[in-house]
Amino acid sequence: METSRNRSIKSNVVANYIGQFYAMFIGIIILPMYMTYLGAEAFGLIGFFTMLSGWMALLDVGLSSTMSRESASLKNSKTGIKELKSILRTIEFIFVVIAILICASIYINSDWMANEWLKTINLNVGSVSYSISLMGALVGFRWMAGMYKGAINGFEDQVWLNAYLVIINTLKFVGGLLVIIYLSRDIAVYFEYQLAVGVIELGVVMIRVYSKFPKSQVLELPSYKTLRKIAPFALSIAYTSALWIVLTQIDKLLLSNILTLVEYGYFTLVVVIVNGISVMSSPIGDAIRPRMTSLISQGKVTEMLNLYRRSSQIVAIVAFSVSGMAATFSEELLYAWTGDMEAAKWSSKILFWYALGNGALMVLAFQYYLQFAYGNLRYHVKGNTYFGIVQIVVMVVAIYEYGAIGAAISWFSLQAVFLILWPAYIHGKFAPGLHRKWLQYDILPFLMITSFVLFFFAYIDIDLMLLDRFEIFMSLLLVGLVTLLCNIIFSKDARKIALKFLRAV
Repeated sequence: METSRNRSIKSNVVANYIGQFYAMFIGIIILPMYMTYLGAEAFGLIGFFTMLSGWMALLDVGLSSTMSRESASLKNSKTGIKELKSILRTIEFIFVVIAILICASIYINSDWMANEWLKTINLNVGSVSYSISLMGALVGFRWMAGMYKGAINGFEDQVWLNAYLVIINTLKFVGGLLVIIYLSRDIAVYFEYQLAVGVIELGVVMIRVYSKFPKSQVLELPSYKTLRKIAPFALSIAYTSALWIVLTQIDKLLLSNILTLVEYGYFTLVVVIVNGISVMSSPIGDAIRPRMTSLISQGKVTEMLNLYRRSSQIVAIVAFSVSGMAATFSEELLYAWTGDMEAAKWSSKILFWYALGNGALMVLAFQYYLQFAYGNLRYHVKGNTYFGIVQIVVMVVAIYEYGAIGAAISWFSLQAVFLILWPAYIHGKFAPGLHRKWLQYDILPFLMITSFVLFFFAYIDIDLMLLDRFEIFMSLLLVGLVTLLCNIIFSKDARKIALKFLRAV
């Protein structure tokens, strides 16, 4: 009989997939419409906001991940819940202070960013400056909401969280489009609306987190003792998170300075697609991290490693199938999505390399999950430091010498090298004897199957661009499903999941 624990993790995985797939789906549907109604230049400003949000996460200093892990570890006892509330109030205080600093710093520098950093052509510089100041406040609210979402994730309350995210993402994307169509094409009005949604988002997740704690008449205050307790893990996360943000955002930052806003709008399309690819694996990561942590705390190492391998295999199937299809048919995908041939031609070669790089990145994330579960990020810190220095140097040189295509090729090459070298080292430290099985049975077979299937479709050499957009989309969907199906047939665990799903339907 299936245990309640197994049902819980499966429910969370399903909920995570529904919530994040919906966010990806609604974004993919709506974002090309933003570009149609606003123009590529104003759309580039939305891309700049996305990049800015990523960089502001540097100031998280590891506290969101710490909140998630502490929630997972302490939620099951009365004394743990009391300690957890003290941790929450302490982290809240730090977040409020940093959020105020974020808003103030972006507001102060908004004129400089509008006049000196961004390369505008037709947009009013005053409107751009005002939009950037609104971005500062919006980043602050969304950033704080991320801390509460981390706590909800640690409580394994992911079904509720994803139902809520469906509503919020509908307000963000569909509501934003309605504002653009029926209220104003002014990009500043769009950001005013998003700021209002951000306030609602923060308020609701904060209320949900506090509903998990028993009511108390005692006012909990931030505690220096609590801060000292969580500091070692938080600082490890902070350093690696900061480095990770630099590694994944440096290309977007530098390109925002050397590309025109129109070109940056096209580049934003690439970012949306590769982020959509990453969404394919993140629900599994969100679900298994707290469960792996819980299993380790109970001494169930073998059960944890079995979960690790099964999840790795599922992610490899999804990552290779989706990223491979997007890379192989990048121009067709971009045209079918946007209907803009100029944008498709400009972006296709860039998407090819970024899609492949993100496929590798999705698999690479698992070595981090293993270290996270043990609460030991020493090797993660060292590895990302050494690799990060190399990546920063390579990306800066590639971008200023070769532009966006240089960034794309460098991104793929670096992720591929890291994937080849790093998991073997981490597995040797935390699970000796695991790596050969992990590589031989959970990763490489699905890379080979995907490569063979996509090579076959590419070899057929059918010119999809002769079809209309809907026909192109359906053809690419068929290619992706066939590739996925071939991988599922080879995987025992994936077959079980697929058969259960079909029986349920």
